[in-house]
This record gives sequence, C-alpha cells and structure tokens, in this order.
Amino acid sequence: MISGVLSERTAIITGVGGALAAAAAHALSRAGASVVLASRDAGALDALAAEITAEGGHAVAVPTDLASPVSVRRLVEQTLGAFGHLDAALNNGSAHDIALAMRYQIPSMWRAGGGRIVNVAPDVALQPAVIALTRTAAPDLAMSNVRINAVSAAAHAHAGQVADTIVWLCSDDAALATGETLRVPAP
Repeated sequence: MISGVLSERTAIITGVGGALAAAAAHALSRAGASVVLASRDAGALDALAAEITAEGGHAVAVPTDLASPVSVRRLVEQTLGAFGHLDAALNNGSAHDIALAMRYQIPSMWRAGGGRIVNVAPDVALQPAVIALTRTAAPDLAMSNVRINAVSAAAHAHAGQVADTIVWLCSDDAALATGETLRVPAP
C-alpha cells in the first residue's frame, strides 16, 4: 500500500466490528482517506475511530443499522456533512445490506463525478450473492465513473492482504476495474 494514494478522499466502511473491516479502515486511513466507520456497535466504532485518530488519521464513528433505510441514509448524510463528499465505500455484509448501502452511496458519488465501491461478504457462504450483486450493479454505473468491485477472501486470508486489495481498488490505479471480483487466498 502506498501512503497518500487516497489523499483528500472520504471512505465509508460498513460492518465495522470484525478484523477485516478494522484492517481495511486502518489501511484506507494510512493511504490518506478520511474514514467514516459504520456498524451497530457504538463502542467498537468509537474505539476504532480513536485508534485511527491516534495514528494521525481522520475518523468519524456513525452507529448504523445496515438493515434500516433511514439509518443508512443518515450515514451518507453525516458523511457528506462531515467531509463534503463521498469518494469510496467498503460495504461489508450480506447482499441485502450491501444493496441498501449502495442505494444511498451511489447518488452521492454520481453527483460528485464518480467513486469506488468495494463489496465484501464477511462469511464465505454469503460471497456468491455479494459477487452476483456486484456484477449486476457495475455495468450500469461504469459510464458515470462509479466503479463497483468485490473482494472474495478465503476463510483464513490475512486481513492485511485483503485490506491492501481494498485500498488498491479504491485508488486511481484500479480506475478501469469494474464488476470484477478479486480473490485473496489463504496464506
């Protein structure tokens, strides 16, 4: 991961609570992005935001129920209120939760001229539905410069490698990738 490749960008990370989302939040922050952390567990969010801030990053914790349209809309509104724009999103959850998150993320990115969405299923059993959702949504938005990709991590994949893959997909180096699924094997 290259420091600064995401400078001046804002990223939402949903489903924060597991090792993968936490590693991705740290990696996106180290790459220069301001991060907005979202999950139901306010305590875990606050702790992770404090860690990122202590490392010199910018993090905001927004308790969010990813199954609630009102809560997800509020997450995007608070992101725009705090940072003025939304450039990237890591959606970590079921296909239903991810579809709802994208419903509110995409219009903000589209109005701003583009963005990157990376979808990850926290459980191997959920990956096929998340990959199918990603492949279905991506072509319709490619001309709007909103790129949607997925990461499929093996059951024992190293969280740091997955996080580096997510940072790359959010960077300009992956500007042409859309509708793709990058697979991260176990070591």
